[in-house]
Amino acid sequence: MKATTEVKVGIFALIVIGILSLMTFWVGGLAWLKKPGYKVYVYFNNVSGLDKKSKIRVAGVESGYIEDISLVDGRAKLTLRVNKGVTLYSNAEAGISSMGLLGEKYLELKPGSKPPVLGPGGNITSVIQSVDMDQLFRKLSSLSDSLGKITGKINEVLSQKQINALKSAIDNVKLITENVNSAVVQDNAKVRTTLDNVNSLISNLNGTVKKNDRNITELLANLKDLSRTLDEEAPGVLANIRDTSGEIKKLVAQNRPGIESIVNSTNQITANLREGKGTLGKLLTDKTLYNNLNSSVKNLNKTFGAINRFKVYLDFQGNYLTRQSNGEGTFLLTLQPNPDKYYILGVVSNPISRIDDIQVYDPQTNQLVTTSENVHSTVEFIGQFARRFKNTALRIGVTDNTFGAGADQFFMNDRLKLSLDAWDFSAKEAFARHAHLRAGAQYFLFKNIYLNAGWDNPLNAHWSGPYIGGGLRFEDEDLKYLFGAASIKP
Repeated sequence: MKATTEVKVGIFALIVIGILSLMTFWVGGLAWLKKPGYKVYVYFNNVSGLDKKSKIRVAGVESGYIEDISLVDGRAKLTLRVNKGVTLYSNAEAGISSMGLLGEKYLELKPGSKPPVLGPGGNITSVIQSVDMDQLFRKLSSLSDSLGKITGKINEVLSQKQINALKSAIDNVKLITENVNSAVVQDNAKVRTTLDNVNSLISNLNGTVKKNDRNITELLANLKDLSRTLDEEAPGVLANIRDTSGEIKKLVAQNRPGIESIVNSTNQITANLREGKGTLGKLLTDKTLYNNLNSSVKNLNKTFGAINRFKVYLDFQGNYLTRQSNGEGTFLLTLQPNPDKYYILGVVSNPISRIDDIQVYDPQTNQLVTTSENVHSTVEFIGQFARRFKNTALRIGVTDNTFGAGADQFFMNDRLKLSLDAWDFSAKEAFARHAHLRAGAQYFLFKNIYLNAGWDNPLNAHWSGPYIGGGLRFEDEDLKYLFGAASIKP
């Protein structure tokens, strides 16, 4: 029997689905065979960027996920599902990290090492709170105001004349220091000779005390003579010190105009800065620069936060319509910028979308002999906007190239979904007299595999009947695994 186009397309779709399934399980592992782990709890003041099912990592290795987030006494309570084999201790730490600049946020755990072991139901008390960017900007603003006040105070104290005077004084001190250093270097030999003589004197005195106890009196007399000699020479030393002090005073008096000039220059510079003159003055006084920078950083932060929260889902599903004895293949792309809002784009092969009249003519008389109808399938498009309210979602948009609407009710933490869809209100499908309705259920057997079942087209008796099928769903994490494997494996 010759295979029809629909059968060929169906076989090809099944082969593609099988290959994608094998690639996902090969790269990501069979997640449903893993043990569920155990629960622990942790409290944060701010968990911005985290949501349910966010990853938990220990030393960069995925070790569980966030099962629930709730608000308790003004703080965020996180219920963590930690994989078995990951042991946490009483001093375990928790913090919020991100994978690179634009990477998703995840919960980083440090297991700790202090007994006892943190068992199921335990609380992680050591928490590294995340930094609030708005608070950081407020602190920077306060610091900027403080620097402005300090600059004003410096401007009040110093003037350009005083700055010039201060500079001249510093130059004079430097010159004096160089002169003193030169004098010390030149008289180094004399200083060393004097120190040697003092050392020799101390040695002689020690030897004299030990060997000549009887001559102590004579030694004391000699010391008295030495003291008298020093008294006689002391007035000359003091006179030299007074002369040096006078020279320093004269030096300061001669350079006073220079010091005042330095101070005046400093005062003028600070005045220009306070008035916003010059490039540096504009940077210090123009608040528009700070406001623009603050606004740009906030907008950038919001953009990065939106990118981190953006989720993408790919669905490949096929249903067998028992009444039509034909298959229906669907590809869906779901873009979810927020947990309560998402967009659905897709294509579907509709097996009853069009009827072609087949007319048979007599080749001799060219007269119409018979007429028959042939139902064709075509590829049609889906584009819907969905809004979710807790466990209920409403959809509206385009279904199979016509206006359509639908509703979904979720159960079992989104594992089970009951759906009702309506489209083709103008009854343009083949043999249709009423709108096309479909009621069905979708149940996830595993993370990426689900089953479909329900009743299709109950308002049109010609096509009314049950359907059954299944599909694959790939999240953005699965896509990262697939693309990563494709780039590193031959």
